Amino acid sequence: MELQRESAAALAKALPDPKLVHRVVQYRGRRYSLKLDQASWAALEQAAARRRVRLNQLVDELSTATNHEGNFSATVRAQCLAELKQQISDLEDRVRQQSMSGQGVSASLIADACPVPAFVANGQSVMLKANAAAQKWLGLGESALVGKPLDQYFQVKSSLPLGQIVEQFAQGRNQVYPARIVCLRPGRLIMAKANICPILRRAEGDLAYVLMIEIA
Repeated sequence: MELQRESAAALAKALPDPKLVHRVVQYRGRRYSLKLDQASWAALEQAAARRRVRLNQLVDELSTATNHEGNFSATVRAQCLAELKQQISDLEDRVRQQSMSGQGVSASLIADACPVPAFVANGQSVMLKANAAAQKWLGLGESALVGKPLDQYFQVKSSLPLGQIVEQFAQGRNQVYPARIVCLRPGRLIMAKANICPILRRAEGDLAYVLMIEIA
């Protein structure tokens, strides 16, 4: 399947806004007050996961290693930028390899490139992919999600019923639909804003779309 230019533009519009989120991180008696945009928080969490440490430990290590002066949030944002650059470099390598294969760029790769929880579904709203951020957000592994219908886990509320949105995608319409997600998990109720947009369309009735969660 090939990524269409219009769908790529729709995907870009669906990314979360850059508003700052304030969090206080504590580690071994030390407190760090940080204001970062959502993408930076996601990059920081991914960096911690790759190093197999907790986010608060990584923040403390950054403080010790950089001997920062003044605005520590700026220091952490610089680290997040370096992390994102590395992710982009890795992604470019994977895109280049897939492009050279002549099979186009996969929906799985597109989901992995999203810095927020992203679920890829087919025209029947069956999940094809849940990226690492989505698995963490929902608290389920990918094996428990792939092959299951979206409505097994979510209620998707938008200006149009999900089925009608998918039908419009199948007809070639490239539009981002804002939505609200309600998900009932054992012991907790998850509610979030989301965006729904098409990413791949090879032929009528043969498509994939992505449901991206906005993390507050």
